[in-house]
Amino acid sequence: MSGGVKVVDGRRVRGRVRRVALLTATLAVIERGGVAGVSHRAVAAEAGVSLASTTYHFATLDDLLVAALTWAADDLAAELHERVNEMGARPADELARLIEHCLVYRRGRTLAEYELCLLAARRPALREAAAAWLEPLTQIARNFTTDPQKASLLVAALDGILLQSLIGARPYNHADFAALLTHLR
Repeated sequence: MSGGVKVVDGRRVRGRVRRVALLTATLAVIERGGVAGVSHRAVAAEAGVSLASTTYHFATLDDLLVAALTWAADDLAAELHERVNEMGARPADELARLIEHCLVYRRGRTLAEYELCLLAARRPALREAAAAWLEPLTQIARNFTTDPQKASLLVAALDGILLQSLIGARPYNHADFAALLTHLR
C-alpha cells in the first residue's frame, strides 16, 4: 500500500486468471474424454495457451487433477449455496430441482467431477479434494436435519442418486426426494 492506495500486481491477477482457465479447460477435457484424456498438452490446447503455461502452474498431472477437483468443489459449493438460499416451503421439491440441475443443466461437469472423485480411490493425492467435493451436499443436508447421522445418510443417498442417474442405472424421479426426506425425519 502506498499512501492508502492498494497497488495491484497485474502479474498475479493474470496468473490467477490463467490458472482458472487451465482448471476450466481440465474439466472440459474430462467432460469430453474422461480423466484418461488429461495431459498437460490437451489442457493447454483446450485453454488456448502454451504447454509451458500448464507445466508452470501445475508441475505434475496429479497437481493439475487435485487443483481441478478442489476448484470444482469450491465452484459447486458457491453455486449450491446460492440455490440453498432460495429454498422455499417445499424442501423436497427444491432438493429434486437441485439434483435435476446437476443431472440436466450441468451433466457433463457433474460427470467430470464424479470421475475425479472416483479416481481418488486409486490416487491418494486426490482424496482430500474428493472429500471436499461432498461438503456442498453436506451443507445442503444440514438444511433438512440437525442430526449429523441423518445428514450423512442424506448425502450418501443424494450421491447415490446422482451417480446411478449419471450411468443410466436409475431414471431421475422427482418423487424420490419426498420419500427420502420422509424416511430421514
